[in-house]
Amino acid sequence: MHRGLRALVLGPVAGLCAAVVAWYLIGDVGTAPADGIRVLDPPLALEVLPWLTGVVAGAGLVCCVLAVVKRWAAASPVVLCVVAGLLVGWAGRVMTAAVIGANIGGGLMMLVGLPLAGILILVAVVTALVIARRAQRDARMSKPDPSATAM
Repeated sequence: MHRGLRALVLGPVAGLCAAVVAWYLIGDVGTAPADGIRVLDPPLALEVLPWLTGVVAGAGLVCCVLAVVKRWAAASPVVLCVVAGLLVGWAGRVMTAAVIGANIGGGLMMLVGLPLAGILILVAVVTALVIARRAQRDARMSKPDPSATAM
């Protein structure tokens, strides 16, 4: 598998793992236990086994990064997806915080943070496709021409 295609597959997986890791590392930022207003309720899947899910996501993130760290050019889409995942995890914690003014912070994260994460993912996909295209071109150019050796 070409480096760019590997990064195209591992990038979203690493971004998802980064979002879950950021979710658990930031922790609950709510200060008002019952009186706070939530923009969104936290996902039930992330609240069932918090430490186990965080550990599995951290291990997945490390495995994804180690899979592409051999080539820095192929690692750039994965790094962009990880940054987007960290931004999504942070946005998730801001939007699910039970505090006064959560509607303002959640709205700002939806207006600024999530579109920025989408742009980062779009740039990562384009970068991975360019890397894959260059690898294909380099592979074609490095093959010897069979007609040149036959006499």
